Amino acid sequence: MPPSQPRPQPPKPKRGGLIGAVIAAGAVLVKFATPLLVLLKTGGTMLLSIGAYSLFWGWKFAAGLVLLIFVHEMGHFISARCYRIPVTAPTFIPLFGAYVLLKNRPMDPWTNAIISYAGPLAGGLGGWACYCLAGFYDEEWIMAVALYTFILNLFNLLPIPPMDGSHIWICFSKNRTPGMGPSDRVYLGFFVAALIAGLVLGCMDTWGNLPPPSSLAPR
Repeated sequence: MPPSQPRPQPPKPKRGGLIGAVIAAGAVLVKFATPLLVLLKTGGTMLLSIGAYSLFWGWKFAAGLVLLIFVHEMGHFISARCYRIPVTAPTFIPLFGAYVLLKNRPMDPWTNAIISYAGPLAGGLGGWACYCLAGFYDEEWIMAVALYTFILNLFNLLPIPPMDGSHIWICFSKNRTPGMGPSDRVYLGFFVAALIAGLVLGCMDTWGNLPPPSSLAPR
């Protein structure tokens, strides 16, 4: 009887190929997990903020106010991206607003001013959108969101760190921004004055239509 032939053994997987497969799988996971983590960070902190504001006012007002804060921060985010400056997604701090972080500082004063200006501009436009919606649907809480949005964005233009205004008003100091020409200051001043006028007008127009606090309180 002839001796039995040994069975062929399957080839052992190459260690390098296995490591490469693990690295590739990890890269795919990171690629898809990172946006998910960012979404959870922004969305999660938004929900926490809505819950915190709801303790003092109704959930509708809280949701509207947080949404308008998000619009403000997206103004910074989009303008930073236009200048190709890496920026984080908005992160909310319950009862204290929200923030985005620019990862490529320092910047020249002009770029810094424009990115800072974009937040109150977007917030102000959002406030006027709420004002129009409040008039169309006759909803008092939307009018209240509009008023508080105008106030918050106007307050944000104060030349006090870390307010956006501290990065804008510095451009009107010749000693601190010697590289800016007079025409640049006039150009920026025109748009700052227009924004302030729009926010003040919004406050004046909505103040008389402000609903009583009892209508906003949680029920």
